[in-house]
Amino acid sequence: MSEYQVMTTRELAEYIKLNEKTIIKMAQNGELPGVKVGNQWRFHLASIDKYLQNHNLRQVKNEDFDYGQRTSEELIALSRLINEDLIDLNLKAKTKDDVLKKIVKIAVDANITDHGKELLEQLKKREAMLTTAIGNGIAIPHPRNPSNMFFFKPSVIIARCKEGIDFDSPDNKKVHVFIMVCATNEYVHLRLLSKIAKLTHSKEFYSTILNADKASDILKTLMLFERNELFSF
Repeated sequence: MSEYQVMTTRELAEYIKLNEKTIIKMAQNGELPGVKVGNQWRFHLASIDKYLQNHNLRQVKNEDFDYGQRTSEELIALSRLINEDLIDLNLKAKTKDDVLKKIVKIAVDANITDHGKELLEQLKKREAMLTTAIGNGIAIPHPRNPSNMFFFKPSVIIARCKEGIDFDSPDNKKVHVFIMVCATNEYVHLRLLSKIAKLTHSKEFYSTILNADKASDILKTLMLFERNELFSF
């Protein structure tokens, strides 16, 4: 294949083993180098190869791709990535750093990472760049550069602090709910963030987290949310 070749969305999807909707979304978000001609995207092979080398996208495991290719809307079953060991409904913290330390401890104790120190450093660096608080009492902490160095498998951690923490939220409100994205690569990271963004708009789910007495309540509500979302198409 010539390095000067220009590929269509379909050709690129076949080349890097993603579906076409993912390619379009990544191009629109500036995640893939491409040019839109009229209403069609075109991609230069040399630029794509350079991107793949820099981001290790071609090293993604087949099972990781499966998370994003279950349905036409690339739904990720978050309920498959969360268990009761990854949920803490009684997080005790007074500062942002306290929160990050406690969340890292959850990850270590649940055996989804053995690089707690490095993970904590990355979380702090990400917060130093820009807060991961999104408003309405929610924050989505995550490493800046997702990697299988930090996590053995894709997972999601949910923690609740009833007292609330000053987390530099854009609406100046305290954060009570922390949802940490634990991704093994950028592809999974983007898919998880997309799914969680939808989840955070559910008042029912947020209310469940705030009022749940046990982790199983959250898991039940999450599975119900995903089932309703799936059948809404």
